[in-house]
Amino acid sequence: MPFFGMQYRVLFHDTMAYGSHHHTTNFKFQNIARETILFDSRCPGGWEEITKSILLITRDAYSLNLAPVDLGHRVAILLSHEELSRSTVRFCFRVMGEDGQPVSCGYQTILSLSKDSHELALVPPSVTQFLAAEKEGNLIEKLTNPCFAERTHTGSRCIKEIFPDSIRQLGKALANAPREMAHPKIVDEEFREYPF
Repeated sequence: MPFFGMQYRVLFHDTMAYGSHHHTTNFKFQNIARETILFDSRCPGGWEEITKSILLITRDAYSLNLAPVDLGHRVAILLSHEELSRSTVRFCFRVMGEDGQPVSCGYQTILSLSKDSHELALVPPSVTQFLAAEKEGNLIEKLTNPCFAERTHTGSRCIKEIFPDSIRQLGKALANAPREMAHPKIVDEEFREYPF
């Protein structure tokens, strides 16, 4: 399964007094991946053009915090999508440390509104461009019954399903990638890259 993947280094402002990352930093991991895929991908119509008429609102967000990450260490953030409707999409997140161990998982449901009327609007192409099932390298989440979001609320019982060995190996490779290879990318569990 392909994911949008990126590396992030835990900085001083991400940590608590005793040196590991603050639990709210897990939401920062989600936001930085979400914003990177939205702003840095080659979206149809261009991001600036789309945001002239559309508001993207985070309707709900959740993070299951699993392990601390110390100052200066890196994580891999993997993003996928589920539950696309006319006006909403859910971003799913998996975060792993340099050893491939799960750090957190969670989701954000994004609502698309018209800037003028504040009524529901179509999810813009900048979000849906990676959701065509027939497109190679699509980011559609493969966990469906129960869905990814439901599994995060179940907790430890579903962690192995959210983080199988192949995904943990991908996370480990992305977290440990040297700087010149650590750019955001769409990559699958076999380490194949797709256009971004």
